[in-house]
Amino acid sequence: MRSGPRRLFAGRGISLPGVGTTILVIVGAFAIGIAAGWGTTLFASNIGEPEPSPSPSASPSPSVTPTPDIDVSLPPLEPVTREIDDADKLAGLRTLDYPIRGEGTYTVVPAPEATTPDAGVVEHVRIDVEEGLQMIDGTLGAFVMSALNDPQGWGQSGTVAFVQTEGAPDVRIIFASPFTAAALCPTPHEPAVLTPSATPSPTPSPTAAPLAIQCATQGAIVVSVYDWIQGLEPFAEDRTNARVYLLNHAMGHVLGKADDSCKKGVANVMVDQRTLKKACTPNPWPFPTKD
Repeated sequence: MRSGPRRLFAGRGISLPGVGTTILVIVGAFAIGIAAGWGTTLFASNIGEPEPSPSPSASPSPSVTPTPDIDVSLPPLEPVTREIDDADKLAGLRTLDYPIRGEGTYTVVPAPEATTPDAGVVEHVRIDVEEGLQMIDGTLGAFVMSALNDPQGWGQSGTVAFVQTEGAPDVRIIFASPFTAAALCPTPHEPAVLTPSATPSPTPSPTAAPLAIQCATQGAIVVSVYDWIQGLEPFAEDRTNARVYLLNHAMGHVLGKADDSCKKGVANVMVDQRTLKKACTPNPWPFPTKD
């Protein structure tokens, strides 16, 4: 008599699963393994190695770009061959060396403690010096304010007084390199284009082109350090009065005065005295004292 199928582990109460069950288990495990592999791959592809963030590179140093960045053509400048003298130092010059093109940024000349002047109109004046120029701030400020408030100046009879300030000014006087002076005020006797704002910026942007201070109508006086050093030909060796003229002539435009002409005699301060007829005498004052 044939016995039934032998059972492995029969004596232990353990039986093997059926063939169908075994196949399902194997297939399921295989499927789970594949799914796990895919999941790991997808997860790794999402996380992956962290994308390298751009490492901070060394920032370029601020470019020394004088303002504004527009085409400027300068006439040939005669070399300065003389030695510095006392009059130069009293006008705030530390040296007769100067840069053709300065840094395009400005330092405000410190102002002394202001007093309230007894005048009909008070004009607050700020003096800015382009960085790169070697000026004696205190001496320069004293020279400028003394010229403006002289009894022969625009404040004659106490009608106008000029007070130096370090804050928002009525009149801004800028001492600049020849390049920057020509760029900021290319047409000092005519309206120029001013963008993007209606007021002179203490630090004009080199990216805004064209950019020019509308000198007179915007209350700006731009003085080239070259003119401040060399003076003007009609004044010959009298560079002090040439400097006073540069201030008073430009201030006249700020105050609304137009250019004048001279046929002979003492020239009005509003005459362009860079060139002058031989019959005319140079004069730096709006109201010169008559001898």
